[in-house]
Amino acid sequence: MMALLRRLAGAKAALMTMPFLVAAPMLLRYGYEIRMYSLVPFLSVLGTYTLVRAIEAEHTSGNPDPRIHGIMPVKGRRWWAAYATVVALGMYTQYMMALVWTTHLAWLYMRARRVGGFTALRRYLTPYVLSVALYLPWLPSAVDQVTHNALPALKETMNLNELGSIFSVFVTGLNGSRLPSCVTVMLIAMLALIITRAIRLHDAWRLRQNDETRAARNTLGAIAFFAFTPMVILLLISAIREPFTHPYGFFTMRYTTPFAPYCYAFIGLTCSYTVIEYVPGGTQVERRAYARFIRRWSAWLLTMALLAGGSIGYAFQGNYIYEQATTPSTAQAAEQVACDADQTIVAASEFDYIESYYYFRSCSRYRFLKRGNVDTRGGYAPLHGSHAQLRNLDDLDTKRVVIVNRMGFSQPETSRYRKIRTLHVGSSTMVFYESNRSTAG
Repeated sequence: MMALLRRLAGAKAALMTMPFLVAAPMLLRYGYEIRMYSLVPFLSVLGTYTLVRAIEAEHTSGNPDPRIHGIMPVKGRRWWAAYATVVALGMYTQYMMALVWTTHLAWLYMRARRVGGFTALRRYLTPYVLSVALYLPWLPSAVDQVTHNALPALKETMNLNELGSIFSVFVTGLNGSRLPSCVTVMLIAMLALIITRAIRLHDAWRLRQNDETRAARNTLGAIAFFAFTPMVILLLISAIREPFTHPYGFFTMRYTTPFAPYCYAFIGLTCSYTVIEYVPGGTQVERRAYARFIRRWSAWLLTMALLAGGSIGYAFQGNYIYEQATTPSTAQAAEQVACDADQTIVAASEFDYIESYYYFRSCSRYRFLKRGNVDTRGGYAPLHGSHAQLRNLDDLDTKRVVIVNRMGFSQPETSRYRKIRTLHVGSSTMVFYESNRSTAG
């Protein structure tokens, strides 16, 4: 992101903006997961960077107007090929990356209208054709996964409450329902400061029209476009789809990871420009050094403080799952049970089995309970036909059984075991069973 901002906004603005991305709670929350969500922001920014370099290559080659020369320069072709490759990699990684690539396409369309019309647009579409060709081997699987979702329905509706939660999670790591009043006041103060300073910055740029100010405005506008257009697209998709999937929606907080870096870059760049472009007023108060410092740096410092506080907060709230409003406590639960020759650990579902597998990976008697066959599609497909599947508790021969679950389950029917106790550890529940034969003996 530093390389992208440096090319767009200059070294000084980029350096002042980078702390906002380093301390970004949303990027920290999903950045350490061993899932695709840690890779998605990188591919998103890499795609934007290669796109910008491809556009720059056209200018530096002396061919800024695609209507004049029909052949793309060699350097430009390389960057466009790199961009097409990143687009394909992004789609292989996570389908929500389509939000970012659609935003790029819209941005290129607006640019084509200014520089070359249909000819420019046709050239801009070439890398997308290449990316589709690279993606063709996976396309049948993608269609199959989208039309046959095997994962649990955890998605929320994307309403005003969720939009507000997106903002609060991005800044503080807390969704709207868990936001304390004092933090809410600070968020409102931050917004007020940013808006008022941005208005003053706009007025200053309007009075001082030159190449530098125009470049800064264009950069801020482009980052804003990359930040908010994907969110609008996601909102429109949700509005169209949700009536057909009621009561489930089409939104989870992790769907914002593809465009989260641009949201932080926009906030950081706005605050940085208010510092860089600050012009003291003529009032007596602003002639004082401390007053100038507060007016110049208040938005930057308050926003950074909130972001840093939100990131530090994850040390206390842990790997919080916003859709379930819980923090997994699988590690703590695993410490409460032992896997031995007399006891079998049984996960209540495929989800619980995968969730707890790391902590029971050395347990040869770790199973999951499911009467029917595991679906051959979706995230549970690797468990289809697995020897770890257990269809009935009565198929076991150990003296004790412990059922571990976090998603909730119905008590299984069994004639061989009787329930003796239930233990709750955070969001995890463990139900202990004992063999009727051992009781009789």
